Amino acid sequence: MNRILKSQLEQYKEKSVARLIETFFKENDAGGAWLKIVEETGEPLVLDHFAIRCLDIDKRAKEFISMGFVNKKEIIEYPEQGWWAKVYRKKGYPALFIDQDYTGRAVNSSPLTPWVKKFGDQALHHVAVRVPGIDKAKALLVQKGIEFSGEIIGPPGTRLRQIFSAAEVRDGSAYTVLELAERNNYDGFYPEQADGLMKSSVKTKSISAR
Repeated sequence: MNRILKSQLEQYKEKSVARLIETFFKENDAGGAWLKIVEETGEPLVLDHFAIRCLDIDKRAKEFISMGFVNKKEIIEYPEQGWWAKVYRKKGYPALFIDQDYTGRAVNSSPLTPWVKKFGDQALHHVAVRVPGIDKAKALLVQKGIEFSGEIIGPPGTRLRQIFSAAEVRDGSAYTVLELAERNNYDGFYPEQADGLMKSSVKTKSISAR
């Protein structure tokens, strides 16, 4: 395991959380490339949040609530797009983002339920790393051959700027993505941007990049 990631995960009392994050970085090429970059540049590795897709948020969250993760009414809702999410937090850990389609109201544009039916709800869909400058971070990853799902969401200087890497492919479908997140004095989640990221998560890496 990368020494910087290992040092960070060893601080987690909840080893199941550490295992989830470790597995993500083992399986996701963009994540692995970012670990190399932080080693080369000396920049700190800051895990912003980790995300789980599921069919029932409250049911899936029970495991994390038992560990002390708490939802303080942080809810993101997209009734027209068919999905919603809750954010759970625990001191000393990245935020936990859990999402699902509305029961009985999933729409064709949402990739969430098909993803869960194929991959289950025990793996992370994405991990977000917090970066001081998202344009530079993206450029460094591109230099290492990493592709992205689209353009950076959020104008320069705004409270939250985000982008997903192009997804890993498993069994012919988009699997996991790395998120870059640039925060400017803002610790929440920006609903106006989340659905754009959701839709971009279906873009997979090109054949030449696999």
